Amino acid sequence: MAAKKKLTPHKRTASRKKAAPRKKNNRRKAQRPVVVYELKKVLVGIAILVSVCLTVAMVADIFLSPGHLEKKKEAVQQPTEKVKKIKPIQEDISVVNTKTPASGLKEKTDKSIKADKPIKYEVFKGVDQTIVEKPTEPIKDEMPKIAIIIDDIGYNKKVALALSDLNSNITFSVLPFSPFGKYICEILHAKGVQLMLHLPMEPIEPDINPGPGAILSSMSPDVLIEQLKKDIKAVPYIVGVNNHMGSKLTLHSDKMNQIFTILKKHHLFFIDSRTASKSQGKASARLLKLRFAQRNIFLDNKQDTEYISGQFKKLFNSAKRHGTAIGIGHPYKITLQTLSKELPKLKNKMEIVRVSSLTSVPE
Repeated sequence: MAAKKKLTPHKRTASRKKAAPRKKNNRRKAQRPVVVYELKKVLVGIAILVSVCLTVAMVADIFLSPGHLEKKKEAVQQPTEKVKKIKPIQEDISVVNTKTPASGLKEKTDKSIKADKPIKYEVFKGVDQTIVEKPTEPIKDEMPKIAIIIDDIGYNKKVALALSDLNSNITFSVLPFSPFGKYICEILHAKGVQLMLHLPMEPIEPDINPGPGAILSSMSPDVLIEQLKKDIKAVPYIVGVNNHMGSKLTLHSDKMNQIFTILKKHHLFFIDSRTASKSQGKASARLLKLRFAQRNIFLDNKQDTEYISGQFKKLFNSAKRHGTAIGIGHPYKITLQTLSKELPKLKNKMEIVRVSSLTSVPE
């Protein structure tokens, strides 16, 4: 065997110096996988933490957002809200309270008025109750004609539909934005019944609210016209318009001219309920050549069977004298009961016609 070479002390030291760096490199190589592994663990942990945070945030956003809470609140309160909405418009009370002033009218401070207290449809205090006599003579050998308008439709479905069954030529005037107005219009239109817009107008009494969609004397022409267009759009299938209240507004010829300009564009006639004896309706209709007529008799400004029967006889006699007459009633149960007895008496004596057939441009 070959003899091992003996290394001198100097060569041993040099050999050790050369071996030393290899050990350090080996240690570094051994440490690198551990560092990378730990770093990966940290990153995965951070990713998991971020995912959890995002998930919690999304869940919180869904269940704690205002919209969700509002829906949840509505779902919980739904039964009570339904009662609140239906209570003022029950089928047996006819109409919601109109004592709350409309925007632009004087505020009332009397807190004794109950919100759900049933009241009359129309305000008859201060209304011109005189019978309008026409100068025209009836045509000989022609049966007299009566037109009956039922105002304030939209708050009582049962009575409105029952009245329409009495005679198909009874005309119904519907309040804009009333809770059942559009529903009733659809039913009556399908039956071939004539419909009108019952346009809310400002009364003289400052504490009486004519209701949603009211036309006020304080309105500028632009505001008035815009409101009128909304009211017309709110009641489908209409062929004409008559005023709801309006004892103050109908006195203003400029306002009536503005209203009639829009009605003429929509090919609508106007029936003046004559809540004011000095109404400018006829003069404005003559000026703008709008088809027009006016009420002769209010049938039920007192809810009494005898009174309504007496008013109906006055309507009958007026038509006999002048050939035609227009009566206005309201969807009260007592009006329904009285008309159901009185209308059959007209057979072969009087013709009930649609109110549109009695309109013409005033001379």
